Amino acid sequence: MDLVLTELQDPRQAAAKPRYLMWAAEHPKPSVDTPAPGHYWKTPFIWEPGCPEPPAQSGLHFEPVDGDWLRHAIGAVMSNSLDESDQFTVDKLGLENAVAEVLELAPRYFSQEPGWWRAAIDSTGQRVGFVLPTTFTDPSRWKDGRRQGTILYMGVLPGCRGKGHALELVREATRVFNQAHCWRIFCDTGTGNHPMVNSFRKAGYLERTPWQRPLA
Repeated sequence: MDLVLTELQDPRQAAAKPRYLMWAAEHPKPSVDTPAPGHYWKTPFIWEPGCPEPPAQSGLHFEPVDGDWLRHAIGAVMSNSLDESDQFTVDKLGLENAVAEVLELAPRYFSQEPGWWRAAIDSTGQRVGFVLPTTFTDPSRWKDGRRQGTILYMGVLPGCRGKGHALELVREATRVFNQAHCWRIFCDTGTGNHPMVNSFRKAGYLERTPWQRPLA
């Protein structure tokens, strides 16, 4: 599920507004079913103080994860993703390179503290998914010295879906960011990825107007 923050802008752009706000202001949305050629719809979500706090306890257990298991898990999610950007990237680059592209974004634009990247484990001891919370390294995205959080990537493994695990992943990331005193959390997901859209809604995130993002 492609959650790489699409508020990222080309550093050559001087505009201060996030790109999705600029696009939405300049391009009235005709229909989420008819994106412009070469584009797809993304729905932004924001969590900020005043939004519902996640429950202190989760229905899943979480543990730090990295390495080979994470690469395999990202690949399993991308190859069975409902998100159009994942489908496009896998078709264009191949699965191995698509996974590498996701992980290479982290050191270029984001940072995370040890233990933030986590695998989700159900009551039987099975790993059912993962979530990768990060924050921006660019101080212009901070506020009063407090970082802005985003989910680099997350997903529920095929065969473990339809059980509400995606909501638990969003809630766990929210707990991570709140413990780190982030000033807000900004994420987006493919508008057609209904399970993920619904998970952000249920987690109490503020939903913004969908915008179009180039596939390439």
